[in-house]
Amino acid sequence: MYLWKRDNGFTYQQRIPASVESKFGKSPIRVNLGPLSAADARKRAIILSGAAMQLMDDPDMTRETLVYSLRALNEELKAIKSARFSKGFEAYGVSKRRDEFAEMGADEAALDQERKLAVVDAERGVLASFHKRLETIADAMSKDSIAWEAERGTYQSVVALLGSLDRQQNAITVGPTLTTAVTMARRPPMPFPSPAVVKSAESVAIESYTDVTDPRAFTPETKFGVAGRVILDARRAALDITDKDRGRYEERLEATFAAFLEVIGDHPLKYYVPLHLQDFATVLGKVPTNRTKYPIFKGLTLEAMGRKNDALPEGKRIRRLSRTTVKEHITQIKLIWQKATAGVIGVRDIRSFDVTMPASAAAPIDREGLPIASLNKWLADIVTPKIMGKPHKAWLPLVGYLTGMRLAEIVYLQSSDIVTIDGNEVFDLRLPLIIGGKKVDRQLKTKTSVRVVAIHPLLRECGFIDFAKKQRGRGGFIFPHYHRSKDPADTAQKQMANWMIALGIHETQRQVFHSLRHNAKAWFRIHAGDGLADKQCGHAASSVGAKYGFKALEPEEIEKIMSIPAPRGIDFMPLITWHQAQ
Repeated sequence: MYLWKRDNGFTYQQRIPASVESKFGKSPIRVNLGPLSAADARKRAIILSGAAMQLMDDPDMTRETLVYSLRALNEELKAIKSARFSKGFEAYGVSKRRDEFAEMGADEAALDQERKLAVVDAERGVLASFHKRLETIADAMSKDSIAWEAERGTYQSVVALLGSLDRQQNAITVGPTLTTAVTMARRPPMPFPSPAVVKSAESVAIESYTDVTDPRAFTPETKFGVAGRVILDARRAALDITDKDRGRYEERLEATFAAFLEVIGDHPLKYYVPLHLQDFATVLGKVPTNRTKYPIFKGLTLEAMGRKNDALPEGKRIRRLSRTTVKEHITQIKLIWQKATAGVIGVRDIRSFDVTMPASAAAPIDREGLPIASLNKWLADIVTPKIMGKPHKAWLPLVGYLTGMRLAEIVYLQSSDIVTIDGNEVFDLRLPLIIGGKKVDRQLKTKTSVRVVAIHPLLRECGFIDFAKKQRGRGGFIFPHYHRSKDPADTAQKQMANWMIALGIHETQRQVFHSLRHNAKAWFRIHAGDGLADKQCGHAASSVGAKYGFKALEPEEIEKIMSIPAPRGIDFMPLITWHQAQ
């Protein structure tokens, strides 16, 4: 064996033993190993040398097949190294998509990515172990004949696995990827077939398409519109769409899918390239927000809407979609694409493309808590006869601020949700709703929303707890007025927005009812720490370590939240005085 380096990398040369010169000729065999480190090139050469010696023992082996087999084996060894890098890159992409879905509240999609990440990590581990085993074999072969004989059986199995050359003839069990365990059978070497009969795994898979019977077994020729439609229908069939939040997310997926097909077109799966995601994002960056509310955009395509909006006078232009919204649309298309192309050979993985957010899109609005002056103005207005005459409206801001609950959680509260844990009253959102005498699953945004919410003493001092416990009729809801509408949370949201606008404390998307949740989170964080603030508000833990322990607040934690001082600068006296006068 001889090894030297050239401009294009290392070259391995194997001399022909005198005993077989008559069969293979005197000239040595050379294989270009490509760019490698000196250590890796030496190990690669040792493995190829062992394979050459083994193949030369075969009475049916020819020089042409020998050279071809060594070159093919070298390519397979390259593939292992490439696969390890590819799996590392894939793991990064999957974890990134998981985090994106988690931020969007798409728990099912995030969990799907979590499972995929576990599979990818397992594959990375197997590839690393496989590569280490190859190095062990190389070390054994480089020592002496005794060590080589001890490793010969293992070596033969590894070569058989790597060499796609003998997949058609050898009885070694190998799954669809290198993650499948190698059958470590001790058997004599099998002859390699000639290049003419070698078939790649991809060509075999493509041929197998002719045997499919299930119409959902997509091929590269299947149109994305067809494949995506099947995926979305399957999701709807599997999920509980009666869940309003889940239903809305599925509707957003539908709208995003339709928009992508409109902008890029409905083509066979093999047509799409990663740059189409960038094209889609660029168009969305000019689309006006809430476009369906404006008659001037009726009947126009998304691209035409963008042009129409740009042509309006500057003061009359509609705000464009935000970069956050554009990013969400891209993430949703990646989700649909992932499921539509699973198992389809011959299509590009467009999900790995890092889309540049268009500068034309509106900057995201950072929602924040309400200023102290706005909060005091709002709380003072609650006790006015006009507002307190509508208690279903009056109590919402106070409950939102002192509990950190979402508006959709508050309007579905029932008096039976107020329970006592170790002497302390709490809202138990783990309980089902009781509607018409039947238990109904509570519709909450995320898994972490299923929780216990501590009731701060201020809620009792201001009179809300006494009011809530008296609401026994009309379904047992504390705020039954909103349940006359089809969407109680939406009705309450509009009423709160109108109230804030009337008080002059509303700012579109920035200063809204949900801002109270920001105020509450900051208050809890200051006095009880991040962990308890997350559990009280139903936010996911920020780290793996933070997830340890109990999901719901423990009695000691409830007491700690109940004992924190009132928010600084906030005047609750108008409400306390009103309650004492009742």
